[in-house]
Amino acid sequence: MDTHFALFNQINSLSFWLLLESNYRSNVSLNAEEDLFFISVKKGNAILYAHEISNLSKKNKKYLQFELSAVVNHLLHIKNNITYQTKKSA
Repeated sequence: MDTHFALFNQINSLSFWLLLESNYRSNVSLNAEEDLFFISVKKGNAILYAHEISNLSKKNKKYLQFELSAVVNHLLHIKNNITYQTKKSA
């Protein structure tokens, strides 16, 4: 489970970076009552990325790790594109 916490922390850190360093807005929600994790990234009104993991506590641990890693990779890709575009325009 430590790996999952590390991945959740990385997702939160990347989402916070997006809020501070770009004009993209992220929303991360962990709803224990509905056993649901949701993340979205928007630019203006356009949703650039969204992912939902339902039945979070019932997921196979390896599959959940794979799914959370995929979320991290998508966020890193968005961050790298923002960083690259910023450097390119400077």
